[in-house]
Order: sequence, then C-alpha cells, then structure tokens
Amino acid sequence: MEQLIIPPNSPILIVEDDPDDQDILKSVCAEIGIVEHLIFFNDGSRALDFLRTTSKKPSIIICDINMPLMDGLVLLEKIMEEDFLRRKSIPFVFFSTAASPAQVRKAYDLTVQGFFLKENSFEELKETMHLILRYWLKCRQPNSINRVGSTA
Repeated sequence: MEQLIIPPNSPILIVEDDPDDQDILKSVCAEIGIVEHLIFFNDGSRALDFLRTTSKKPSIIICDINMPLMDGLVLLEKIMEEDFLRRKSIPFVFFSTAASPAQVRKAYDLTVQGFFLKENSFEELKETMHLILRYWLKCRQPNSINRVGSTA
C-alpha cells in the first residue's frame, strides 16, 4: 500500500462512539502509516465544539452515523447550517456499521462526500480506509490549497 502523507496541522477527525471500533480504526490507521494525525471524538457535539474553535485545518471528517447525544446526520446538518463551518470545506464521509436507505438519502441531501459501511474483515476495513484517505488527501479543496507544501 502506498504511504499516505498527512500535511502538518491537518488532522484526520474520526467521530466514533464505540471504543472497540475506535481501537480497530486506530489499528487500521497504524497499518497504513497514520498514527499521530488522528483525533477521535466520542460524539458529534464534541467534534462540533472542536470545529468551532480550532485553528487546525482538518483533512477529513470520518463519522459514524448512529451515536448518542448527537448522531452523524445532525453533526453534518449543523456544519452545513453554520457559514463559518461550511466554508471550511472539510470533506465529510460516513463510515458506519449499518445504515438505512433513509439515512443514506438524508446524508446525500446534506451533501456528504461519501458513505461507506465498515467491512467485516480487518484487511477489507484497511483497504477501504486507505482508499478513502488516499482520495481525499490527493484531492484539492479549499483547506488543502493553502497548506504549506501544496502545489496548487
């Protein structure tokens, strides 16, 4: 697998309430060479607070859909409602164990950039995570064009 390079000050945000899934995702990311650039949140409200106050320019938000307190759909909806957050243009991708057709439709109505189901095997999960990150780290978007070392 190709080594992924995370630009400085551009963490990957993972919003996941299940500690076991967090551990698996940490292991997956370590396998693809990403360790120190991950920031985990247990629910959408904590992620929203971080986004409102951080000076960092996240590379991507990878979010579970079904969570207590604030689920992923509400988090995405709040990001899209707030001009300040929407203009950050942070790619937002759902990565969930299960999803109903209504949840998938609503996610795309809210302009999610991808919706993936967590794979059953570690290797499949690693391949999917690598695909998601590789795409969004190569993609030019407003956050990436102003980073040090960008070619755009």
